[in-house]
Amino acid sequence: MDKKIGAYKSPGKVHSFDFVFEGEIRFGPNYYKLILDGDLINNRIFGFEFKWHPESRYLALQEWLTTDYQKGPITALTLIDLKTRKFAKISKADKGYIRPLKFEKELIVFEKEYLAKGKIVEYEINYEQIENWEKE
Repeated sequence: MDKKIGAYKSPGKVHSFDFVFEGEIRFGPNYYKLILDGDLINNRIFGFEFKWHPESRYLALQEWLTTDYQKGPITALTLIDLKTRKFAKISKADKGYIRPLKFEKELIVFEKEYLAKGKIVEYEINYEQIENWEKE
């Protein structure tokens, strides 16, 4: 069996991933482990929000930094460089949810939604200037 086959394929069908149900927040959404190109991403959990780079270079995900009902939600926009397999947390939402929206030229566009405040704010970051890349 080809270990690179996954339900969510990149635009060039070079990469793929699967969400694996891990749990759910009380009165809230589900969270998942991630299998990327057949390999489990350890020590990280994700919400069901993602966006592929149009050239299959990056995968943007909503990473959950806590599942504690009292503290959260705390989510981060995490970018995976699919060539180097490095990760970068590029923005964080305390008491909110981050959603990657699109890649546009050298920008990743995303929004932060704060349910308690009823507020949604859109942001963009130049992904070519990210310096905090780290191995899994």
